[in-house]
Amino acid sequence: MNDRIPLVSRYRLTKKQELLLQAALLQGKAALSAWEQWQSSVDIEVLDAESHVLLPQLYRNLLTHGVEDPQMARLKGIYRRTWYANQLRLKQLKILLSHLKNAGIEAIVLGDAALGSCQDETYRPISNFHLLVRSAELEGAIQQLSCLNWQASSALTHQLIHLQDDRENSLYLQGHLFWAIPQDYIDEQVWKYAIPSGNNQPSWMLSPTDQLLDGCVRTFFKGRSRQIYGIADALMLIRKSGNDLDWMRLITQAQRYQMILPVRNMLILLQQVLQLSIPSWVLPALYQMPIAQTEWLNYQVLAGDKRSLARSILAQGIRPLNHLETKLFQLKHRSFPGKQILKNLLIPKKSALE
Repeated sequence: MNDRIPLVSRYRLTKKQELLLQAALLQGKAALSAWEQWQSSVDIEVLDAESHVLLPQLYRNLLTHGVEDPQMARLKGIYRRTWYANQLRLKQLKILLSHLKNAGIEAIVLGDAALGSCQDETYRPISNFHLLVRSAELEGAIQQLSCLNWQASSALTHQLIHLQDDRENSLYLQGHLFWAIPQDYIDEQVWKYAIPSGNNQPSWMLSPTDQLLDGCVRTFFKGRSRQIYGIADALMLIRKSGNDLDWMRLITQAQRYQMILPVRNMLILLQQVLQLSIPSWVLPALYQMPIAQTEWLNYQVLAGDKRSLARSILAQGIRPLNHLETKLFQLKHRSFPGKQILKNLLIPKKSALE
């Protein structure tokens, strides 16, 4: 796996992507106008994967607005297939979570499945499972999952493990969500604010604030495809949370966890593209906070933000990685892969500028 991060990584929405987001998430004339412009400029059959994820939500919004269009039959088919697939995935997830709970291991559901289970199961395709367990229980969770034919495929870091079952379904398992000192206290706070999943799922969900932070990071982390559905996820979460979203805690935690840049990016796009009303003091407060070098290294900047782009380029000289720890964890949980691992351990990594 190539673990280098691009020197310059800018997040830019195309006009078609903006229109799709607006058609799927806005209300009234704004949504209908965006739909007319978007559907006349694309072919749904050859839509990019990131945009395709939004089609079930698009269908629901158009149906609410009483839209009658030949494309609605096609969108309805996508909606129904997504619903059925998600039912199967959530059933599999419940078995997995019940097994962990019976072994005394609690889990917080992250990512696709968290969105699929806490809202409408048809809104968001569940492509994989992503679970957070307590760091001390990570090894035990891996062992318990092996009883259900989930095997460690790779260790992305020593605290983020990729597992696959015999059908090559993916499950990501991690022991930390946010990184800061003291780490034990940070982990404890995540669990303190977690809430029961509901829907008969034997698991937990992140608090709305922590879930939004996690979503911002997933959307703007460098080296990933442009996850425009992350913007839709954030808007739906904020709408659903209402007064439960603690804006003060959001920006305080963003500073503590060095996530100012992705949170700022997200709120700017939500405000500019999807007309989200944000408390007037939030963005000015984020702009006043200094951004650590690790943020410039790890996260994309918005296209058009020339000042941030320049800072990001200047920060690329050093990218600290602990290759040895990750490789040793791979050796521990996988059959010995031969000479290539040894070669990777012995040959120094080049800097990103070489």
